[in-house]
Amino acid sequence: MMTQKEFDRIWTDDSEYVECHTSGSTGVPRKIRLSKKFMRESARRSNDFFDISADSRLHTCLDFDYIASRMMTVRAEVAGCKLTSETPSNRPLSDIDKMERVDLMSVVPSQMEWILDSPEMWSGIRRILVGGAPIPSGLRRRIALSGYEVWESYGMTETASHIALRRVSDGDESPFETLPGITVSVEDDGRLAVRISGSKKLVTNDIAEVYSPAEFRILGRADNCVISGGIKIMPEELERRLGSFIAYDYCISSVPDSKWGERLVLVVEVSGSGMNPEFMKRAVGVRLNQYRKILELGVKSPKEVICVETLPRTRNGKIDRKTLRENLSKN
Repeated sequence: MMTQKEFDRIWTDDSEYVECHTSGSTGVPRKIRLSKKFMRESARRSNDFFDISADSRLHTCLDFDYIASRMMTVRAEVAGCKLTSETPSNRPLSDIDKMERVDLMSVVPSQMEWILDSPEMWSGIRRILVGGAPIPSGLRRRIALSGYEVWESYGMTETASHIALRRVSDGDESPFETLPGITVSVEDDGRLAVRISGSKKLVTNDIAEVYSPAEFRILGRADNCVISGGIKIMPEELERRLGSFIAYDYCISSVPDSKWGERLVLVVEVSGSGMNPEFMKRAVGVRLNQYRKILELGVKSPKEVICVETLPRTRNGKIDRKTLRENLSKN
């Protein structure tokens, strides 16, 4: 795990580029080189949006192996302000006795949960930037009621962090809005394409609805698409609709089916719930049946509830959907 000091040395060396690892948003994860000029341009857009100046203070709870923390370093350099960091964990700020004023802090959704559990301790946080994974609907409601100014980001390593933002509110129907100099469009296959001024078009692996060159909404990842009975289904869309009714960590996935090709299933994580797997399966099944008609799920409704001890996750906390589908297909 790279530290802030280690990345500082990379950032201040004589090279014009920084080697980074992509997360897979535009295909298979791989090593790429980003020019330091391109990264500084991204930082300036963010700093302008969040009104970051030399008097500001930034803080990151994330790993410097990833673009999110690296770009906090660049934003601090461009603004001439202070950046602090900590060892990443799901209990951010827990080793800090008193939090000074922070103008912008970057976290992932699981870290945001911890911060909301003790709001009186972190009253000095001015703005929070959440990225790395979609925000669950339950957490979204908590954020909306918290009084924190929280922004959800959309971006990737290839774009040197976020290219669009939206204020977190109860519900997620509001579109992302791009930063100045960035436009979006949609390809024939539904994937989002991004154009940053002075750069080539970048086609992502995200299926999107585009409302204007500056507004869009993400439906899900192209490689997560389930085809059941010839119908394309985006698991992420179903998860957003079910989020108000299921209080546990869960994921929509699929299993092989001789008739339909793939069969939708709802996979629920048992660990930490204190519930017997069979009891949880019945309880979630009843809940799902209650809301099938209300949610108008129709043919897109999960056909089965499966309980697992823990959902597989990637190093940065996202549910590893590929591994989950592989595990389910073996059973």
